[in-house]
Amino acid sequence: MRHATLALLLVACGSDPVAPLRPDSGATDANLAALSCAEEEGVRRRVFERYCGDADCHDADRPEAGMDLVTPGVTERLSDRNSVIEGCEERVVVVPGVARASFMLDKVLATQGGCGDPMPLEGDLPLEGRRCLVEWIDALEAP
Repeated sequence: MRHATLALLLVACGSDPVAPLRPDSGATDANLAALSCAEEEGVRRRVFERYCGDADCHDADRPEAGMDLVTPGVTERLSDRNSVIEGCEERVVVVPGVARASFMLDKVLATQGGCGDPMPLEGDLPLEGRRCLVEWIDALEAP
């Protein structure tokens, strides 16, 4: 119910800041085209392994903020999980089915406010990666 109410509130606000990030609004990475971003393996290999795990930030050995993004089980580890950033604990990392309500997307789009640094630290996630992230979160079923 909480997610449905949040989704309705966001829709009522008018403009959709993630509309350009929807999967039907651009090209995909040709090298990984066989992997669907709607599936965990697709987002792990196309986004998390390439942009989050390689920097030794969110891999299995050094999971910054307790977030291992490269080993299987990412969906279960992040869905409906609150942030561990001090002062931002009310933010939900991944809201299944509602990308624009997910703190992870705010971090990637640098719209997180005073809740830590934008991600990835090395620079902006390419548009293709942002689209993949939105597709994955939007495809998740709410519990």
